[in-house]
Amino acid sequence: MYVERLKLTKSFAFIPIVGSPEEHDLHVHDCLEIGVLLKHELTYRFGGSLYHGRPGDVFLCRPFEPHWSYAQPDRPFEAVLILFTPSAVRAVPGGSRLLVPFYAGRGVAPRIPASSVHAQRIRELTEAAISAQQRGDAAAETRQFAALIAILLHVSDYAADTLASGDAQPPPQTEVADSIGYILDHYREPLDGDSLVRRSGMGKTRFFEQFRTLTGLSPHDFIVQLRVQHAMDLLRTSERTVIEISDDSGFQSLSAFNKQFKAYCGMSPREYRNGK
Repeated sequence: MYVERLKLTKSFAFIPIVGSPEEHDLHVHDCLEIGVLLKHELTYRFGGSLYHGRPGDVFLCRPFEPHWSYAQPDRPFEAVLILFTPSAVRAVPGGSRLLVPFYAGRGVAPRIPASSVHAQRIRELTEAAISAQQRGDAAAETRQFAALIAILLHVSDYAADTLASGDAQPPPQTEVADSIGYILDHYREPLDGDSLVRRSGMGKTRFFEQFRTLTGLSPHDFIVQLRVQHAMDLLRTSERTVIEISDDSGFQSLSAFNKQFKAYCGMSPREYRNGK
């Protein structure tokens, strides 16, 4: 498994791709990803699970989740990858809640089937965003941002519909989902488990159990993952020093930053910036 360097120069991008049947190692990256399959079929691997994709299917890839996609022999698939970071929705009222399905690691499958009205609308929005980009529309970036928010709303609605229908695990406690939204808004600030528990109004044991059920992580590990993700974004897109990035990402010391970054990425922040 390896960390893929994605050269985003802004907080989101719509990228047309052509798939390959070649075998690859699973990779992880710091961005959130939505894959919209347009032509031919593919196999999408998430960790130890395989999903067969058909045209119109939509795939959700969470940050730091090992994954890869494979085309059928002699039938390279065509798709659009929508890549974005949490900062893309920072200015949207309630925008952090749109990211909950990507961080709730349990309960919602990564494939939205083409038969879903949400997948159909996501495909339409994606094709319109790519069309605006290809024709050189002066407002292409604005149109793409509007499309991204609309797409995230459909993902959120699909997750809610799936949970309500009983096709996935029962929805977690609302207080825990609210806590995830709160962390997404405040992860660069000092946060600790006790303060999150008090804010949720739940008992400590129940809070930690529900949090791990929803995300697959402890609150501490979840916060560290978000801080590393933020740091990777800055290392890739800015000229700020490693010390400045460490501080901006919410780490209390440079040594803690280096240790946690290497634990998640397998390399130091400087190695990541230099493409090693």
